[in-house]
Amino acid sequence: MIAVTIKAGGLLTDYLRPDADAYSRRVEARDGETLRQILEAIGVPPGHVAVATANGGKIALDYAPRDGDEITLLPPVQGG
Repeated sequence: MIAVTIKAGGLLTDYLRPDADAYSRRVEARDGETLRQILEAIGVPPGHVAVATANGGKIALDYAPRDGDEITLLPPVQGG
């Protein structure tokens, strides 16, 4: 098992259901599981993620997080 911290803002915060602070949730996953699989398991629709970052760079949803990664999810731009 690995542990990662997922951070999100905007609409994604409602799906994420933060527990560490107002924007972050600590998640345990199986080693080798992709970000897409993790998001689906915790109820965050991958289609609502415009950009994901980790380790200082942009990552794809097929990225397999490593223990201790801090992943940030960004929703599509909203306006009105």
